[in-house]
Amino acid sequence: MSRSQGRGRHAVPALLCAGALALTGCTTGGDGAQAGTDTIRGAWIEDPTTFDPALTQTTDDYRAVRLAYDTLVRRDLDGEFIPGLAESWEVAADEVTLTITEGRTCADGTEITPAVVADSLAYLADPATNSLHTSGVFGGGEATVTADEAAGTVTIALGEPHSEVLPGLSIPQAGIICPAGLDDLDGLAAGTVEGAFSGPYVLTESRTGVNYRFALREDYDAWTEYSEPLPGTPAATLEFAVGAEDAVANQLLTGEIDVAPIEAEELGRFEGDDSYTFTTAVTGEYYVMFNHREGSPFEDEELRRAAAHLIDRDALREIVDPEGSLIATLGDENMQCANTDESLLLEQDMDAAAEALDGVSVDVLGSHAIGPNGAATIYLQEQLRAAGAEVELRNTDVGSWVSQIYDEPDTWDVTVYATVNNLGTISWGLTTVIGAPYGDGGRNLTHSDNPEAAEAAEAALTAASEEEMCGHWETAQRAALDAVDFIPLSTVTQSIVGRDGFSVATPGGREDATTLRVLD
Repeated sequence: MSRSQGRGRHAVPALLCAGALALTGCTTGGDGAQAGTDTIRGAWIEDPTTFDPALTQTTDDYRAVRLAYDTLVRRDLDGEFIPGLAESWEVAADEVTLTITEGRTCADGTEITPAVVADSLAYLADPATNSLHTSGVFGGGEATVTADEAAGTVTIALGEPHSEVLPGLSIPQAGIICPAGLDDLDGLAAGTVEGAFSGPYVLTESRTGVNYRFALREDYDAWTEYSEPLPGTPAATLEFAVGAEDAVANQLLTGEIDVAPIEAEELGRFEGDDSYTFTTAVTGEYYVMFNHREGSPFEDEELRRAAAHLIDRDALREIVDPEGSLIATLGDENMQCANTDESLLLEQDMDAAAEALDGVSVDVLGSHAIGPNGAATIYLQEQLRAAGAEVELRNTDVGSWVSQIYDEPDTWDVTVYATVNNLGTISWGLTTVIGAPYGDGGRNLTHSDNPEAAEAAEAALTAASEEEMCGHWETAQRAALDAVDFIPLSTVTQSIVGRDGFSVATPGGREDATTLRVLD
C-alpha cells in the first residue's frame, strides 16, 4: 500500500474544461478593477442543466458545481494532487482510504464528517443514481464506501482494481454533497437547497437564460493551499450572465468584462496592447461520434469506414477550432499513453465513400456551439449528401443536444462531439466510445461492440505499472481506430484575454472559478 500525504507525485498534462470563461468586474473603459469592488461578473455558454454534481453533463454544469461543492482531492498549480476535504490518503489497487480534515462545514453549519463524505460518495457510486461519472471515478464493478468516525477516515472498496481513483475524486463531478441535498434530490438538482453546498460559494440567484449569482460563504475558511499563494482577494459575489458569447470581445474592450475567452478571429483586436494578457489552453478533444446501436447505419463498420473517407480532418479542424491541433486519439500528444500514429486513420476518398453511402438514410445531430452556428455538422451533412446519402440535420442548443445523445439514442446516427477532459487522461475520452455502455455501468455513449478494445481498456485501468498500462492503451486505441469506432479530429483550445485588476488560476491547467481573485 502506498501512502500520499497531500502533494503526491501525479503531474498531469495541462487541460482546461472546454468552453467559454468570461469574468467581469465593476469597471469602465480600459481601466482595471474599480477600487473597492468585491464582485466579479462573468458569462456562461448555456444554463446549467443541474446543480447535482453526480448528474452534471455540460461545461457550465461543471463550472457551477466546482464553485458550490468541495472535493476530497484537489490539483496543485502544476497538476499534482494536494489535499481538499481529505488531508491525506492511502492508495492500493482495489482500495482507497482517505483521512477527512476536521472542522470543515456545509453551508448550513453541518460538520463534514466521514459519514457525510461516505454518504455523498455512496450516492455517486450507486447504480440507481445513473451518473455518467461513476465508472470514471470508481472503475468497473460496484464500489462500497464506509466511514470510520473514530479514525476520521473514509474507505472506498472498489469492485475491481482501478488506477484512476485520485484523479476521479478531484473532479467537480465528485463534489461532496451535504446531507440537506441528499435529503432533497429535486431541490439539489435545482440548486435551491443552500445546505447542500460544501464549497466556498452558495447559489443565491438563478434566472434561466439570464444570470446566475453566487455569494461567498462568510464562514468559509477551507481554501486550497497551493504551492504558490494566489494573489488578490476572493470575490464576495460572482455573477455569470448566460448567452453573450458574440458580444464578449466588445465587452472586454469597453471594460464590461475583465477576463474572457475570445474567438480566434477576434484576437487581432487586442494585439499590441500591453494591458491585455493572452493564454491558450487545451481543454479537451473534438471527434466524430457514431451511434453503433441496432437500427443505425453506423452499426455497420463498412459504413463508418465510408464516412471516415468523406472527412478532410484538417478542414473540419479549421471549422471547429482553428487554433487546435490534429490528434490521432481521444487525447493530445502530451497525454500519457496517447497514440500519435496517424497511419491508423483513414484518408479522404470520396469515391470509396460514395460506393457505400449512396442512398443510405442518416440522421445528423449537432450543436450550434460546435463550429460557428453549428458549422461542424453542416460540414458532415454536405459531405454525406455529396456521397449520395439521404441526410436529415438537426442543430440545437447544447443542453438539448447532450440530452438527445444520452437519452434519445433512436434520434441520431452521427454527431461531432467534444470531451471536457476533467481527468486529463486517455481513459476519460476513450471510454465514451469503447467499453461498457452508458446506462449499463459504463460511459460508452456509442454502444460500440469492440471486445478487443474494451478488454484492453479494462486491463489498462487495472495495470500495476505505467509500462503495462500504456501497452494496454496502445492495444485499445489501435483496435478502436481499426474498427473506426470514432474519428479523432483536434484538440479543443481556448484563447483567453485578460485585463488588469482581476486574476484566475488554472490548477493542473484546468479552469477553476474558485481561484478567481480581485487584485489588491
